[in-house]
Amino acid sequence: MTTDVKLRRYKFDLAALQRLAALNYAALKPLAESVRQHGAQVIKIGQHLRFALTVLESAPYTTEVRIEQQALVTQLPGLKETQLDVRLYHDAQLAEVVRSQGVTRLQPAYDVPNPRMHHANEKHQVNHFLQEWLQLIKSRGLLQEN
Repeated sequence: MTTDVKLRRYKFDLAALQRLAALNYAALKPLAESVRQHGAQVIKIGQHLRFALTVLESAPYTTEVRIEQQALVTQLPGLKETQLDVRLYHDAQLAEVVRSQGVTRLQPAYDVPNPRMHHANEKHQVNHFLQEWLQLIKSRGLLQEN
């Protein structure tokens, strides 16, 4: 039995990405302000999960923040710790992941398959991950100064 496979191209949803960026901005802005005033901050979630927040760049209309997972115990072989660089656009009140796990210049959509094996909606996924991370630290996080 033969079936024709109809390829469906991913359709980029700019409005959904902007809504997500606005929510992320509202949640991340207070943390970024704290980091800018007090220096690097550490957020500890439970006994074995810790994240460092640092401001990479600060300009009148933008702030770039790095969120980096820190190992508390010996790292497992092949495990790559989370690292996100997020740019906050103060005039538009949006936050966007600009680098994730060493991948820079995330495209709005990727053809599948592609040489780097990105998901079709990789940009949306990493920004959604940021949203989930922000919700986690809001509900369970303990902010402590370095």
